[in-house]
Amino acid sequence: MARKKKGLGQIVTDLERKINDDYNTFIRRTAEGLATEENSPVDTGFFASSWKASTQKIRAQDKREDFAPWSSIYKTRDPSRNQWVHTDKKPAQSRIKPRFEVPEFNYKRQPTVYIGNTAEYAGYALESPKVANFIKGEMRALVQSVWGDKRPGRIFARTGSNSSVFGSYTKL
Repeated sequence: MARKKKGLGQIVTDLERKINDDYNTFIRRTAEGLATEENSPVDTGFFASSWKASTQKIRAQDKREDFAPWSSIYKTRDPSRNQWVHTDKKPAQSRIKPRFEVPEFNYKRQPTVYIGNTAEYAGYALESPKVANFIKGEMRALVQSVWGDKRPGRIFARTGSNSSVFGSYTKL
């Protein structure tokens, strides 16, 4: 049987597939890296669990009280009244469980990807140096190691809370 030769078109297809795989791996690793106690401030775990990657800017609008298991973290059972009551005690156990699956992106069709947090209080939580250290340190190093100077698309990560939309985006 005669061997089929790979034409130039196949090389281009293979290269695009490789770039897409790297692009998606980087975005997934970034979202996973942010969803840790080392890189996000953690009280209940809701903020660390609320990182999202999208082609649109992420809106910080989700209230912890609206999502289980975080909704009951500051509630305790009062046996004298036989009901749940709010407590100000720091939770004994936080829970980090990413709420959003990272979708697949195509660097040609979706050259800009935003990674942000949907927690309503993200603007305040982003004041923690943990997130900024991750973005400016580990994440920037990851970009350099994957692509060097030849980056496909644009990737923005939210840092700080210096605007009314709870944070500005840093281009990596």
